Parts: sequence; structure tokens; C-alpha cells
Amino acid sequence: MRNNVQHKQPESEQNQQLPAMVLNRGRRSECLQGYLWGIAAPVICTLVDWPLRHMLGTASILMTYLLGIFLVASRYGRGASMTASLLSIPIFAFFFGPPTFSFAISDIENIVGLAVMIVVANVTSNLLEKARLQAEIARQRENRTNALYRLSQALSDAQNSQAVARIAVQHIHDDFAAAAVLLFPDANNQLHYPCAEPLRQSLRGVNLAAAQRAFEQRTIERHSDPNTPIYFPLEYSQTRLGVLAIRFVTLSALSNPELTTFFDTFRNLIAQTLERLRLTEQANNASLKAETESLRNELLSAISHDLRTPLTRIIGASTALIENNSGFSEEEKLDFNKVILEEAQRTSELTNKILDMARLSTGEIILHQEWNTIEEIVGSALHRLEKNLGTRPVRTLLPDNLPLLWIDAVLIEQVLTNLIENAIKYTPAGSPIDISAELLPTALKITVSDYGLGIAKGMEEKIFDKFYRLESETQQNGVGVGLTLCRTIIETHGGTIHAANCSEKGASFIIHLPLHEPPQINWPEGMGTS
Repeated sequence: MRNNVQHKQPESEQNQQLPAMVLNRGRRSECLQGYLWGIAAPVICTLVDWPLRHMLGTASILMTYLLGIFLVASRYGRGASMTASLLSIPIFAFFFGPPTFSFAISDIENIVGLAVMIVVANVTSNLLEKARLQAEIARQRENRTNALYRLSQALSDAQNSQAVARIAVQHIHDDFAAAAVLLFPDANNQLHYPCAEPLRQSLRGVNLAAAQRAFEQRTIERHSDPNTPIYFPLEYSQTRLGVLAIRFVTLSALSNPELTTFFDTFRNLIAQTLERLRLTEQANNASLKAETESLRNELLSAISHDLRTPLTRIIGASTALIENNSGFSEEEKLDFNKVILEEAQRTSELTNKILDMARLSTGEIILHQEWNTIEEIVGSALHRLEKNLGTRPVRTLLPDNLPLLWIDAVLIEQVLTNLIENAIKYTPAGSPIDISAELLPTALKITVSDYGLGIAKGMEEKIFDKFYRLESETQQNGVGVGLTLCRTIIETHGGTIHAANCSEKGASFIIHLPLHEPPQINWPEGMGTS
């Protein structure tokens, strides 16, 4: 039933045939114009030579006709020039060859001149025809080279197979005046249309069964019906990538060997791009898998000791209280409870840092920014770490003219807390810690310095990596996410943080927070300054 239905030629295909029809009509018009000039050239030469017949010799007159033939050949080719040369013989014989006004030629010199003119005209026409043909071939090759270059440039920017499909359809329409579509296999190797919105030039209504045969058998599927698409399997390095379905205007569209080679190069470029994207995706997946596994191992390695130690102490203290509760004094019971509380708090803090790092790394951080003073935030951080600081001196240098900062006070306090904790952890007991601030033209510079051994050369940036610590995990507690949290928080505020070694000191952590226009304070009436 399907074969008996007469399909109406699509409007898009009719539009594609129009350029070819116009081109053929233009060629016929140019050919007719060439033969008319082939007839007109001898007539024009005769009109030019007739008034000068007494001053010019027959050789000069023959050269005039030869010039006319040459000009016709250079513009319209061999057929028109041969018409001009054959018509020049009787005209020359009638008007200029003695006896005049007769087609008979009695002078042998004129006969030889006419013969030479015919030979020269024929040779010249052949040479010009070959030159024109070579120029046309060179132009076509240049156009094809430019087309391949444009295609390769467009494909080099493609980020996925859907973009490749759109580029292929557009360029095939532009360079072959054909409608096309790129069919991709799914996980079960069943072909389907691209997911993206089709272009106006895209081919629809293809026979997916025929395309599937071409895909599975890796052979070109074609039919004698010009309305039936041709299915070209795309493969590279023995990997099947899809099928390119094309409907040409005529079945002879690829009859030219050079055009066939040109189209094969087109297909190869498309197949290479699809293979490149496939390999890139595989490499990215492998890299992501390896990175995920490495991150998992680093996380497990980092937290294994720091979680195991407090949990062991909690379990030990709890077990002692349960098994021998009556044997301990009230003071000893209080000490055990303090150990349990301290280790539980330590475990909670460690867990919160890891969760904060995971949340911040996924970009889920939401800033609750308000106008705050850096003095209050520094004081809050020091109060929070009062027990850890003990008798360690902390020297603050905060000028009185510091402006308000548009920041999330809780997060900035967490940054200062982490930096002070690092100073406590990696410096000798009793050594001072300096906290200073300096107003710059566009930012507020905050520096936290210690008097320890400093940072090893070349490690100034490395210490901000996830789970990286300068000391081994048996020497210091922590999983190495504190500085990473600091950088993430500061960069979310639009600032920067970096580490450096200072002369006569240890390590310094320098923060730059951007300044914003402070709010206008409307003083209540009667509270102005005197």
C-alpha cells in the first residue's frame, strides 16, 4: 500500500532544485550569446577593414580577423571561436580576396593565410578552452577546500553530538543543496533522531529500518527513487558512530569522482569529530571516577585517625563509668564526664567542618551579609577560642578608622577562628599571635601572623588544598579542610586569601575583603554633633 501512494515533492526540495535550473538556464543563455558574437565578430572586423582596404594589405586584414576570433575564444570558448573562424573565410574572400565580390580566391598567398588563420584559431581556442577548464577546476577545488575548512572550524567548536548534528545538516545544505539528518544509536544500538530542535534544512521522515540496516551492516543503503534518501554509515577506527541520511536533488549528484571524494571527506570530518567527543567523554568519566576514588581515599585517610581517637576515649570513659561507677569518687566521675564532653565536642566540630566543606564545594553557600565591624568579629573569634589560647598572648592592631564591612559575620568569624586555631596548633606553646588590619584604597587587609617555623618553601598554595596538612596526622589533629574552608568563604565574599612567611615571624595569612559604600546614617533630630 505504501508503494502505491504518490508522494508530492516537498517544497524544500523544489527550492533546492531552483538554483540548478537557474544555473542551466544561465549556461544556455551564455552559449547562445557566444555563438551570436561568433557571427558578429567577422562582421565587425569587415566594417573596420573595409574603409582601410586600400591602405592595409591582405595579411594585415587577416590579422584583424584573427584578433576577432581570439577575442571570441577568450570569452566564449571553442564553439563560438570556430563559428567566427569559419564565417571569416567567405567574408574575407568576398570583400578582400581578389577577385573582390566573389567567393573565388585566385591568390595562393591569401589561401595560405586563410589556412594558417584556421589552424591558429583552432589551436588558440583549444589552449584557451583548456586554460578556462583548469581555472574552473582550480576554482572548484578552492571552494571545496574552503568548505572543508569552514566545516572543520565549526566542528572544532562542537561540544556534544547534538551540536555536530546541527553543523552537519547546515553545511551539507549549503555545500550540496541537500537535506540531511544525523541519526545516533542509543544504549541498545537502535538509531533515533537527535534530541535537539531540528533545523529548517533537516531531513525528516526517513526510513529508520533502512538506516538501521546501513548501521548494522556498515554499508551504504541507496535506492533508485530520487525521493528516497541515501544512508551513509559513520564509523571511525572500527567504531560505529551513527548514520548520515541525505536526500540529494538528483541521483547524479555524486557521479563526479572529485565530488564523491569531497563528500567522503565531509563524512570523515563528521565521523572524526564524533569519535573525538566520544573519547573525550570516556576520558572525562575515567578522570572523574579516578578523582572521586582519590578524594574518597583521602577523606577516609584523613578522618580515620581523628575520629577514631576521640571515639576511643569516649568509649573508654563511658565503659569505665558503667562497669565501676561505685568505685569512683564524685571528682573522678566529673573528670570522666568532662573527657566525654570534650571528645564529643571535638568530634562534632570535625564533622561540621567536613559537612561545611562539602556544602561550600557544591556552591550551595548562601551569604547572610550585613554591615559589621571587624573589631567585633575578631573579639568574638578570640572569645570563642579563649580556652584553647590559655595564657598565649594575642596582640591586635586594629586602627580606629576602619570602615564597616558588608559581610556574613558568622562565616568571617569562622575564617578567623580557623586561622587562629592553626597558629595555636603549629607554633610553640606560649608564643604570641598577631592580628592586624590595614585600610587599602579598595579593600581591607586583615593579617593573622604567628611566631612558629613558618611554611615550607613552595607550599604556600598547596596548604589550601583539600585534606592537605603540613604535619603528619599522628602529630596534629584535623583533616586538612580548615584552610580550604577559609579560601572558599573569602572568595565567595569577592576577596582573596594567601599565605606567606614574614621576616622575624613565622607564617602570615593575609586576607583582602572588598570595600562597599557604607550606608547613610540618619541621626535622630537633636543628636547631631556639636
